[in-house]
Amino acid sequence: MERILETSGPNRLQKLLGAIWPHPDSGSFLLDIFHVFMIAALEQSMIPQQSMGVFRIDILTPWLFVFFVFAPLRKSLPLAIIAGLIQETRSTAPAGMYMSAYWSVAITLHFIRHTLSWRHIGPWTVMLASCMAWVIAFETLVIAITQDPGRLAWRYGFGQIFRTSIAIGIGVFFARTAKKSLPPEEQVG
Repeated sequence: MERILETSGPNRLQKLLGAIWPHPDSGSFLLDIFHVFMIAALEQSMIPQQSMGVFRIDILTPWLFVFFVFAPLRKSLPLAIIAGLIQETRSTAPAGMYMSAYWSVAITLHFIRHTLSWRHIGPWTVMLASCMAWVIAFETLVIAITQDPGRLAWRYGFGQIFRTSIAIGIGVFFARTAKKSLPPEEQVG
């Protein structure tokens, strides 16, 4: 009976959706690349329409940061380059800005991830806030140097705080959905 349920339509669909759902470090590098493209497409096409262009919601960056915690460096660095290239296609930033930010975050998280207990929300929150601050610092520096520094008004600051808050929430959500891939003693509580 269990074998029949395993091969029935709804269970197949559930397995397919489980495989397609963008959880960090799925085990297949090609599937992880597909997840990056899927999240980027969602972030760049559907979300701006829903927010009417008022604010920017960043889904790809927190997903990447959670991925960097779970995945080995040999998978993190190529994905950081791919995600950086995708982010740069829609920005006016100089070539390499997002790749540099993601690359440095991937290496830093690789070296500190073994020292933190990832089963609590605290390390995830601090890690996501710190990493978002690093990416926003890169963006702010580029705006200050290459564009009009007058854009860096209080409205820009509040927008970045809102963006970071949303990214922390999204990142914690991804961390909680990916907790099954951690050993039981390290699962997010």
